[in-house]
Amino acid sequence: MGQFKCIEFRASDNEYLHKDFHGVLCYAIKYLDDNFGHEATTEYLKQVGLAIYKDLIQNIKIQGLAAIEKHIIDVFAIEGGEFETIHVPGKLTVIVKACPAIAHLKQRGLFYTERFCEATKVVNHSICQTADYKCSCSYEPGAGCCVQEFWK
Repeated sequence: MGQFKCIEFRASDNEYLHKDFHGVLCYAIKYLDDNFGHEATTEYLKQVGLAIYKDLIQNIKIQGLAAIEKHIIDVFAIEGGEFETIHVPGKLTVIVKACPAIAHLKQRGLFYTERFCEATKVVNHSICQTADYKCSCSYEPGAGCCVQEFWK
């Protein structure tokens, strides 16, 4: 009888795979839009954003715009892409020059929905509204760049 070898792995031993989530999100948005309408998709994205980003919301309430800036810098450090932050008193502007999510989807030939970037708008809005902040996101679908602004 052959011998078995036990191999132990940790999540930290593997490459970060969040980028593959973006493909799933595109399908989820399309499914919800097609079967329940845009309003239901928006409500779903709000609920998901509030559930996932509870800690970020608390950090924003305590640290303000610095917490948003740190979060964005951390995400881009993991996912790549090109961006610039401009933080002036009372306002944070994030200029995304190359969105890592859209780049990943296109590079892999994965399904992309024109409403994909709505997830960013809706989730950011939910986070900011709950933390008593405001935000905007200007983009052209599929272009892979946007301008996000955050203020009190």
